[in-house]
Amino acid sequence: IGDDVPCEGLQLEIDNYRFLERPRIVDNDGTTMRFLTGLRGDLGQWQWESALMYASSEKDEVTHNRVSNILMQEALNDPTAAAYNPFSGGVNSNIERALIDVYRNSKATLTSFDVKFSNNALFEMAGGDAGFLVGLETRRETFNDDRDPRLDGTIVFTDWQGDTYPYVSDVVNSSPTPDNSGDRDVTSLFAELQMPVLENLDVQAALRFEDFSDVESTTVGKVAFGWRPMDEILVRGSWSEAFRAPNLITINEDIVARNNTRTDWACVYAAENGGDPDQDVLDCTNNIQRVATGSSDLKPEESENTSLGLVISPIDNLTITVDYWSIEKENTIGLFGEENHSILDLVMRLQAGTSNCAQGFNPALVRDTDIGADEAAIYTAAGLCPAGELLQVQDQYANLDTRILEGHDITLDYRLDTDSAGRFDFRYNVAYLDKFEQKSGGDSQVLVDAQASGLLPPSIPVDGFADLIGRDGNQERRESLRVSWKYDNFTTALTGYRIGEFYQSSLTLSDGTQYVIPSMTRLNLSVAYRFDDSRLTVGVNNLQDSRAPLADRYFGFFADAHTDYGRSMYIDYKHYLD
Repeated sequence: IGDDVPCEGLQLEIDNYRFLERPRIVDNDGTTMRFLTGLRGDLGQWQWESALMYASSEKDEVTHNRVSNILMQEALNDPTAAAYNPFSGGVNSNIERALIDVYRNSKATLTSFDVKFSNNALFEMAGGDAGFLVGLETRRETFNDDRDPRLDGTIVFTDWQGDTYPYVSDVVNSSPTPDNSGDRDVTSLFAELQMPVLENLDVQAALRFEDFSDVESTTVGKVAFGWRPMDEILVRGSWSEAFRAPNLITINEDIVARNNTRTDWACVYAAENGGDPDQDVLDCTNNIQRVATGSSDLKPEESENTSLGLVISPIDNLTITVDYWSIEKENTIGLFGEENHSILDLVMRLQAGTSNCAQGFNPALVRDTDIGADEAAIYTAAGLCPAGELLQVQDQYANLDTRILEGHDITLDYRLDTDSAGRFDFRYNVAYLDKFEQKSGGDSQVLVDAQASGLLPPSIPVDGFADLIGRDGNQERRESLRVSWKYDNFTTALTGYRIGEFYQSSLTLSDGTQYVIPSMTRLNLSVAYRFDDSRLTVGVNNLQDSRAPLADRYFGFFADAHTDYGRSMYIDYKHYLD
C-alpha cells in the first residue's frame, strides 16, 4: 500500500459530516406595536363608525456556533497545528476558527382604515325591523425578510465540485436563501342585511368584494337562515363563499432552495426495464435540490360552504345539536412537488420513446448533461431517451387541485343545578368526516390519466386524488368530552380527547396490507379555587400518561395528528386587579 501513496499524501473527501463540538444557541429579540383609534356618531337614522389601525412586528434572530464553509475549508487546508482536526473526537479540534453567527431580521406591517354605516330599522317586515350595514376598508401589508450575507449570496462559497450560490450557501447544513420583501394594497366593499321574515324565521344575506393590487379581485356572498317551528327546535342552515388570497411570500419569493433525498422515477423505470433491476449501474435515489419560487399569476383560493343543522332542547338545560356540512375548495395554492415533477418527466419520456431525444422533457427538472455510455444503454434498452443524474427541481407556487370535504357533528350539552351539591356540566362532541376527496387537474390529471391508461406502471406512486378519509392524519372520527363540577369557589373539570385511527400511506405490513395507526385518547384533570381577587389552578395533563401510537416518522409518531408529551402537572395562579 505504501508504494501507492505519494509523499504529498492523498486528497481527503468528507461527506455527510456533522460538526457537533458546539451546540447551536439562538437569541430572539422581538418588538410588536399596535396603534388603534376610531370615531363614531349618528347621521339621521344611521349610525357610523370608523377606525384607523397600524401594527408592526419585528423579529431579530441570531444563531450562534454555526460553521462557515469558507472558514472550514481554510481550516482543513491549514498545514499547521492550528488546522481543524476532524479525527479529534470533538476535543481540541480547533473548531473555533470556523464558527460564525448567522442572523435573520424580519419585519411585517399592516395599516388599515375602515368606515361602516348601519341602520337597525331600514324597513319593516312581518317579524320586525330589518337591519342593514355597508362599509369600506382599505389595507396595506408589507414584509421584509433580511437574511445573513452568508445565506443570501453576498458572501459566496464554491465547493470543490464547482457548485456555488444559489445551489450552496456558506453556512454548513443550511440552504441558500435570498432576502425577500413585498407589499400589497387591498380595497374592500361589504354589505350585510339581517331580515326577520317571520316571527320565527330570520334570514341573513351578505356580500363582500376585495380588490388586490397583486392578484385578481374576488367577490363572495353568504345566505343564512334560522327557523324555529316550535320553542324546542331550531332549524339552521347557510350557504357561503369564501376566499383566501395568496400570501405575500408565495407571490414575491425569489427562491427558497432545500436539499432532499428523492427518487428519480425515469431512472427507476429505466433500471427495471433496461436490465439493471438492482441499480448496480444507475443510482435512482439521491440528494437533489428543490428550488421554490413565487408567482404573480396566483389566484385566490375559493371555497363554497354549505351547512344544515338542528338544535333540539327537549328538556330544560339539555341541548342537542346535529350539523351537516360540506366544503368545496378550488385553486388550492401549493407546490406540485419534486416527486410529481419526476413522474411527469417520466410520462413525457414514455410518450416520446427514443425517436426524438433532442427535445426537452419536463423543464422543471435540471439534470447532469454528462451521461455515461453504460447508463445511456440502459435507458435506450428500456425505450427511453437517456437522462442524466437529477440535480434540481424548479418548482413554482401554483393553483392546483380541487378538494371536497363533507361531514357531520353531534353535540350533547347538559347542565344540572342543585341547591346542595353545586352545578354539574356535561358536554360531549363527536365529529365525523364523511368525505374527503381531492380531484386532479392540470399536470396532476396528466399523471392520473397516464396511469389509468397503463402508460405508467401501477408501482409508480400517483395517488392522493381519490378518497383520502382515514389516510395520513385524516381521521374519520374525533371526539371530545368535558365534565365539570362547580361548588362555591371550587371548580373541578375532567376533559378528554380521542383521535380516531387512520392508516399511513407510505408504509405497509409484510403481507401488503395497510399499516393502521390506532386511535389515541388523552384525559386532563384540573382543580381550581377562586379567591376574592385571584384564582389558583392545579392540573394534570395526559392523566393516564398515554404515548403517541407508533408510526414511520422521524420521532416515531405521526406529528401531523399526534403529540408525544407524557404526563405533566402544572400550577397556575392569576391575580385580578380592580
